[in-house]
Amino acid sequence: MSNLLKRSIFGTLFLVVTVGCLLTPFGYAALMTFVIVTTTVELFRMLVPGRRYWHEKAMVLLCCVSAFVLAFLHFNTGLESRFILCSLLPLTAAFIFMLFDSAKDYDFQSSLFVPVAYIAVPVCCSLFLAFPKGEFTWTILLGMFILIWSCDVGAYCFGMMFGQKEGSRKLFPAISPKKSWAGVFGGFLCTILAAWLVSKFFGDTLPIVHWMAIALSVSTIGVIGDLFESLIKRHSGVKDSGNIIPGHGGMLDRYDDILFLLPVVSVYLKLFNAI
Repeated sequence: MSNLLKRSIFGTLFLVVTVGCLLTPFGYAALMTFVIVTTTVELFRMLVPGRRYWHEKAMVLLCCVSAFVLAFLHFNTGLESRFILCSLLPLTAAFIFMLFDSAKDYDFQSSLFVPVAYIAVPVCCSLFLAFPKGEFTWTILLGMFILIWSCDVGAYCFGMMFGQKEGSRKLFPAISPKKSWAGVFGGFLCTILAAWLVSKFFGDTLPIVHWMAIALSVSTIGVIGDLFESLIKRHSGVKDSGNIIPGHGGMLDRYDDILFLLPVVSVYLKLFNAI
């Protein structure tokens, strides 16, 4: 099977599963929980490989999952917000385990705690987009995903057509040699077009000015998220974060831009009282 055909088949399956999960509150919760688990495991494999510190890894993962699950129950079922604080207890346990595991050689692995800020906080921010007025709705999240996918397609097509020619300007060659300014420009055009189309279908949820603002964030902040994950992979000496999606790599490869966008979009819409 050619790489292009493999990417097309499994990319389509990825889109179908993602869209299907976003249509119901518990489907959304299952998807986000799966994202937290898989991206955290992939991040640990890159930053803190090996079996050492497995107690800390388990506790940090438990902290990330429980924070989202408890926050979801707060939004969806009215669980009192004070119970969300219980998710901090595994984090405290991780520090205690670190005290014993690092005592011999004083090797303190701060990378163990990166998933809390890099993965758990952004995914928890998605709850503001899933429950904008206290009720679950799939339109904002799905619309944002459509903009992200449109940006990826535009960046890939323009980058392949114009960005790989001799003399073409690269975006950040020290981190990602293949990413070009042509790809960024193509992604921006496709995202703006997609935002206009999304506003026509989901116009009752957000006015077009907010969809355009989200599109601008996707084509800028999303690129930064992509580059940040590329930096992690360069540091770790790997091409992909994982192989869970054949032809596409790991879940972190698919959600690197989304993790950067969720807090930005949530803060923006909250500040303008749109959600």
